[in-house]
Amino acid sequence: MLASRTLFPCLLSLFLCITTIVASEDWDEIANDLQELLDKIEQSHENHVSGLTRRDSTARRTYWKPISPTQRPDPSDSFSDQLSQLAGQLGSSLNQLIALIQQQYNIGAPVFASSSAHPTVLPITRQSTQSTYATPRPSTNYAASPTMQPPPSSSGSQPTSGTYTFDPQAPNLNVVYYSQTDLTSTVPLTQICADPSIDIVILAFVTELFGPGNYPSMNMASNCWAPNTAQQAAGATGLLDCVGDGLAAKIATCQSQGKKVMLSLGGAFAKLQIPSEDKAVEAAHTLWDLFLGGSNSPSAPLRPYGSVVLDGIDLDNETPANAAYMPTLMSTLRSLMATDPSKAYYLSAAPQCPQPDQSIPVPELLNVIDFFNVQFYNNPSCQLNAGQAFLDSLHSWSQALMMIQQQDDATSTSTTTKQKQKQKRQRSSSRIKTNTNTHEGIISSRSNIGPGPGFVNINNGIMGPRLLLGTPAFPAAGSGYVSVSEYKAILEQVKTLALPNLAGAVFWDGAYEIRSGAVIDETGTEKTYADVVREILG
Repeated sequence: MLASRTLFPCLLSLFLCITTIVASEDWDEIANDLQELLDKIEQSHENHVSGLTRRDSTARRTYWKPISPTQRPDPSDSFSDQLSQLAGQLGSSLNQLIALIQQQYNIGAPVFASSSAHPTVLPITRQSTQSTYATPRPSTNYAASPTMQPPPSSSGSQPTSGTYTFDPQAPNLNVVYYSQTDLTSTVPLTQICADPSIDIVILAFVTELFGPGNYPSMNMASNCWAPNTAQQAAGATGLLDCVGDGLAAKIATCQSQGKKVMLSLGGAFAKLQIPSEDKAVEAAHTLWDLFLGGSNSPSAPLRPYGSVVLDGIDLDNETPANAAYMPTLMSTLRSLMATDPSKAYYLSAAPQCPQPDQSIPVPELLNVIDFFNVQFYNNPSCQLNAGQAFLDSLHSWSQALMMIQQQDDATSTSTTTKQKQKQKRQRSSSRIKTNTNTHEGIISSRSNIGPGPGFVNINNGIMGPRLLLGTPAFPAAGSGYVSVSEYKAILEQVKTLALPNLAGAVFWDGAYEIRSGAVIDETGTEKTYADVVREILG
């Protein structure tokens, strides 16, 4: 302690001296002044250690001493050379520090995602011949992954130089899911959105509607951070902070390019239980306030993506027992979307190809869903490589989605008893009254438009439900996988069907799709699945 008190004034004097003379151009004078000061420090040091007791003298050999005159740099040495030497010493020390941290916390060398044709990742659906299906268990590894430079891009991976405009009525749209495969950490969202062939990205997943604190639970795999302070204080520990890690900013970048970014509810191991119709209405309002255009003040600090307003919701329910109140959930969301004229919102649903799908009640969703992302894989009876059976299934789905027109005609003069009952339930749920200062009070005094006759137009450019061809973008996604060249041949057959409501394709997942480029024709240009969709269905 005494040594510290003795040396501190000397070091302070050294600092002040350097500060005073650093502007001088006479480096010889600077060197002489510094040497004189160092001599004084050395003498002070010697005076101090001469008074040490016998016990303290044992530390003298390792006690700090100024360098001797012979060790001091020549004043004529280049100042920049001295700085370079110092920088090298600092770099060496930094490397030693990194090595020490790796050893202390058992951090190994960076491990990059496998490029194997069979990566260790679960597909969006498990292979099944039943009407129920499953998507992958979201990853629980939240550790930051190293960033890799993307491989050479295919023609479909190049940023567009022109102005992109989203056309919801285009016949060759490309939609991709994102955030749940092993390539996610190496393919940033912005890279996917920079591909001019990609139109919509669906983030996966919200895994629970009524989680901790009665708020939703999320899993974005390698994206987003743990709940922020406000979320934890509200007990909403199932939410995530997607602002801190930069994902929200990437979403904003995508939207600034005209791309749509939606959020999917579900997954193979999701818990989307809705105990009642009233709770379905409540869940819709919560989703609206946390992810979409809601302006409820108490929810503002809890929004996972901050001020970013997503472009819609995708429904990927995979448990038949949870299907009963899904129409109420989605119709309530649609009515809320209709109240915000500032932007266009979209709703989608992801049934699998065998009909009927017990987890996605298609007939009751026809008048509120914009895009049906039908999964034509993991189901041998109707998947992409099933030949004519696939084409028959695709045609059947197209016909099923056009049933909304028949409902329009049937309800133009009368309303069925079933629809009256639904309207009555919706009117009842719109009269919910709760304390407006609580989370449950968010839904107070808000009306809800339930499923009614005809397609519910919310001025988003969609006039009726549209069909997207669900496609696996890598072999491990499950049975039904086809190569890009095979996909092109299949789409050429699909084109001949002239389906009036075919909107394009949807891929599991975006990271694999953007790296699917392959040379498939005499042009010698690499093309991805999305490129083929643009070319063939356009």
